[in-house]
Amino acid sequence: MSQANSRLGGSATRWRVAPRIDGREQELLGTDSLLTAQLLWNRSIRTATEAGAFLAPPSMSSFGDPFRMLGMAAAVERLSHAIQDGTPVAIYGDYDVDGMAGAALLTECLESLGASVLVYVPHRERDGYGLNEGAVRSLASKGAGVVVTVDCGITADREVEVAAELGMDVVVTDHHTVPARLPSAAAVLNPHQEQCDYPCKDLAGGGVAFQLARALLSRFLAGDEADARALMLTDLAALSTVADVVPLIGENRSLVALGLGLMRSGARTGLRALSEVAKRNLSSLSARDLGFSLIPRLNAAGRMGEAQGALDLLLTQDEEEARILAAQLDSTNGERRRVMQELAEGMVAEAAEFAGASAIVLDGPYPIGLAGLLAARLADRWRVPSVVIQRGETISRGSARGPEGFDLMSILNGASTSLLQYGGHPRAAGFALKSEDIGQFRSAFERAAQTQQPAITKERSQTVDAVLRLRSIGPALADLVERFEPSGEGNPPPTFVSRGVIVSQQVVGEGPVRLRVADGEATQRAIIFRPDQVPPNGTRLDLYYQVRRNLWQGDQQIDLVTEDDGLVSVGQDGDSAI
Repeated sequence: MSQANSRLGGSATRWRVAPRIDGREQELLGTDSLLTAQLLWNRSIRTATEAGAFLAPPSMSSFGDPFRMLGMAAAVERLSHAIQDGTPVAIYGDYDVDGMAGAALLTECLESLGASVLVYVPHRERDGYGLNEGAVRSLASKGAGVVVTVDCGITADREVEVAAELGMDVVVTDHHTVPARLPSAAAVLNPHQEQCDYPCKDLAGGGVAFQLARALLSRFLAGDEADARALMLTDLAALSTVADVVPLIGENRSLVALGLGLMRSGARTGLRALSEVAKRNLSSLSARDLGFSLIPRLNAAGRMGEAQGALDLLLTQDEEEARILAAQLDSTNGERRRVMQELAEGMVAEAAEFAGASAIVLDGPYPIGLAGLLAARLADRWRVPSVVIQRGETISRGSARGPEGFDLMSILNGASTSLLQYGGHPRAAGFALKSEDIGQFRSAFERAAQTQQPAITKERSQTVDAVLRLRSIGPALADLVERFEPSGEGNPPPTFVSRGVIVSQQVVGEGPVRLRVADGEATQRAIIFRPDQVPPNGTRLDLYYQVRRNLWQGDQQIDLVTEDDGLVSVGQDGDSAI
């Protein structure tokens, strides 16, 4: 595997070209295209059956039997009784997009089956993370007989007990790390449970909710009608899946593909309005558009105040209401970006004091709604587990983020004696602690992070799928790349390198910089997003890029889109091009 460091822009990224497969490996995959086989092999696909499943159009048959999920039969039984006897069902979602979209999904499913539904979205500041005792009491006072959590609840022992004392059953649907002791709920759905037989373990919170919806629909409707109803919920499940950055492979990839198809049809009023304010072309919406344009606007509501507006947008069928809510979310997201920029400037200077440390733990008057984003910036910049804590008078709350290779839940376990509550994933977690214990927590967190440090490199690494000549790039390659969509975590977009190309022209204006690169007689358009990394005309370099198809004034264009550090001084000549 050949390697090259990005040096023109001073980045620490190490580019690694994947080893080229041979004819035997191509034959195993059953494809007559060497490049197709190379891309599949690079994504750990090893048989013709796996290749066929990956490249086949997704359908409802892509999913496993939802009743294989541990607890599903009990959950469906309890909710079926509630539907039949008119008992109000409360949906308790989280305040991020995974929880909100999953809550909207179950609300639509249950209401379509005739249930009486109450929806509660917690406030990040007032309620904190997870099932909240005050909210449980409020839902009981409104007549709820069953509470269904979405994207939370797996550690809610006390809150589930309170619900039982008030005469309510709880159905937990979650996907976070499973604790040693489960809450005594009527049913617990989480594919990470040790005895759970559901094949897809990496579902987002909304993905687990989607499987519950499928099971409920199959209980009340014939097979084809149940599938048709479930299909109309895939757009919400897709939002959850992309928002929570779970691996886009297997069922998750099928779920996002189906959901994107539904979104592009314009079926959901709120998403049409949100795409318009985000200036995204609805008919060609991609997973990347969700992650970088729509989801940040939906998340902004919960980060800056009330998440209810985002939930209302997902559920509304009124065009005018959708336009108003979408405009509000767009404005809130603009404010979120402004505040983030101000906080990040001071935070970076403060975090510089931790240079060389095994972890970064900052505390202060940071908004808890932005703590996770700020921690992610620190983790991305310094490549160590990073924590940002909103210091309170007596109780403080924090968010932790970590680069690939670290397990934050394991690290928090090592610092758990300082914590009142914690939960999350290997790379994203949250917690609460007494303010007087922050110093103790910082020391324990740093020690626990140090135990994982030797296995981690602070150098960024990116695998390149293949070396291409510029003359190989055209509509056929764009068609092939699009067959690997939707891409994301676990299924990165195909990335290529062309060796020794010459920058023959550049156009600098507002926005991205457009380059013209040449390799002999072949030329291509390239785009780079950082003007400070544009080399002088005539520079010979290796170009690392993704291929994207664009429509401009009715004409199709193929662009080579580079990462911020995708322009590299000429490296090895030994890689053979496909």
